[in-house]
Amino acid sequence: MELEFGTNSRFGRFSLKKAKFLVNHAMSIGIKRFDTGFTYGNFKTQPLLAKCLETKISNSREEVSISTKCSPVSDEYIDYCVKKSIETFNCSYLDNFHLWGASIEILENKKIVSKLKLLKEAGLVKLVSVNTHQLSLIKNISSRNFEEIDGLLIDYNFLRQNRIKYIRESKRNNLKIFAGTTLCQGFLLSSILKMFLRTKSPFYLARAILNKDTRRYLDKAKKFRKYINLNFPEIKMEIPLSFIANEKAIDFVPIGMMSKKSLDKNKYIIQNPINKEITDLISKWALKNCQLDIYDDF
Repeated sequence: MELEFGTNSRFGRFSLKKAKFLVNHAMSIGIKRFDTGFTYGNFKTQPLLAKCLETKISNSREEVSISTKCSPVSDEYIDYCVKKSIETFNCSYLDNFHLWGASIEILENKKIVSKLKLLKEAGLVKLVSVNTHQLSLIKNISSRNFEEIDGLLIDYNFLRQNRIKYIRESKRNNLKIFAGTTLCQGFLLSSILKMFLRTKSPFYLARAILNKDTRRYLDKAKKFRKYINLNFPEIKMEIPLSFIANEKAIDFVPIGMMSKKSLDKNKYIIQNPINKEITDLISKWALKNCQLDIYDDF
């Protein structure tokens, strides 16, 4: 299992100096995988990450892994996003390309399937995966029903445990699993107010107000925090990521880490998770008390 430095929209607002500091520190502690998105940060995040990685890519491209994503609007748009991303990073290929929000209809579109095949055959993309929160699609892909799809980027955490059987099915079918939203956008650890007071950034408040996906997590996450605060106060901050680290079927864990402290902490937890007996106990409680409903599989 490897930790990925996820660069979100907030990263795109950093100065080059601050962004470089974080990227360089990530590499210094052994994080060599970087995740971004073609449109993140109003098209600012990916170019900023590229500037931070410029020297590393130039000197030893194979020592860094780059993942990006876009909506599968059409085969032409996918082709454009892949080639523009390669140009932005000034390299010859992407390690991973996520189709963000793809549907079964998209994956059965012959033009899109043909385009993915051509991009892989040309060596422009090493691995193609689907970024989805739809349980029906996760189930379908886990059975290896789509030849050109090599992996899944899905939401998996204490509140979304109905994914686990498909994660393990994917592993049996040699699909790579990227576990996203592992901390429920941070809400398994902290309230929106505390996030705002800690970061002084309106990003979290705005996301909670404007993003319907974020709002779905709030009540269940609050209930979960109350449980671990009461029963596991000394290790509560390590519990959510330890749950992920203890699942051996997961290959990669992309997390938005916007400080040196969060990089160090998450790297440590991935390597030294809490005892699995404890996370299993907590997962059983969460499974009974705070799962997101099936109709919330958006």
